[in-house]
Amino acid sequence: MARHKKARRHVVAKGIVTYDLTKIDVAEALLVSAIRQFFEGAHPVPIYLLASSAREILTTIGDKAGVETVLHSFAKKKGLTLKEVAHQAHTFAGFFKHADRNPTATLKFSEDEADSVLAMACQDFGRVTGGMPIEAQIFEVWIYALAFERVTDAPLKGQRIIKLAIKTFPGIRTAERKQQKKLGLNVLRQVQDDPTLKMKYRREVRLALTGATAKKK
Repeated sequence: MARHKKARRHVVAKGIVTYDLTKIDVAEALLVSAIRQFFEGAHPVPIYLLASSAREILTTIGDKAGVETVLHSFAKKKGLTLKEVAHQAHTFAGFFKHADRNPTATLKFSEDEADSVLAMACQDFGRVTGGMPIEAQIFEVWIYALAFERVTDAPLKGQRIIKLAIKTFPGIRTAERKQQKKLGLNVLRQVQDDPTLKMKYRREVRLALTGATAKKK
């Protein structure tokens, strides 16, 4: 009778790391990876999916922790429920992740759709945790530099910030999209080890109703 070898559960390798993760850790990893891929010029689909997944986690945490996220603010402004707004925000991500309902469907997708979901995820991370990874800080400055066709179109109190953002990326306003991302990548590489930009932020999730926490051991 032939003897069957026992199937291996893992590849053979030294130095495999096991992570003890909170939901905040997961959102951080997704967001950091999405921003790095964005500036490196990777395909927009995985960038969008990573950012959307981070945003979804942070929206849910915000809802349970009593923190107003971007979608909470938008829903309040439009007089909609969070569920209704989240469903609208999930359209592209749903297409990218699922093929059960209409496997032959096609979709027109502009790469700058990733800009808005990245911006939302960065904002939500800051609101939920009280800080941001360096990648999110740089992306926020980058998006500020490009958010308005004319600086004077922005609210008066935000114009100074936008002007400072533009100075951070010389030539970004007239550059083509590919070069704009390279400018972002260059700045990120210059400051990625800057200790003054390394923010401390909450990694535990404190629920608003129960006061329970989910945190690292």
